[in-house]
Amino acid sequence: MTEPNGTERDDIVLDSVTLRATVQGVVVVLTPTEFRLLEHLLRHAGQVCTRAELIRAVIGAGAQVQERTIDVHVNALRRKLGDRHGIETVRGRGYRCR
Repeated sequence: MTEPNGTERDDIVLDSVTLRATVQGVVVVLTPTEFRLLEHLLRHAGQVCTRAELIRAVIGAGAQVQERTIDVHVNALRRKLGDRHGIETVRGRGYRCR
């Protein structure tokens, strides 16, 4: 579900104005890149997002970063959100949020 100033899915709520994330009502501190990554994955839930797509959407089209940079941010999100919040690796393709 999309809110006027953010994104909400299950028990994760993102406020794009304050860059604040809550999980089950508890504030989770995310870096700006982690926030944008989670927001993109939630908005495209169920779809596979390639690393290249995530770099363009989250870091910027002209950014000179390796695709594995996304892996580092996804791993940080998984640690902060816990595994049950469903960021899946789609082997050879990218990531998907359940």
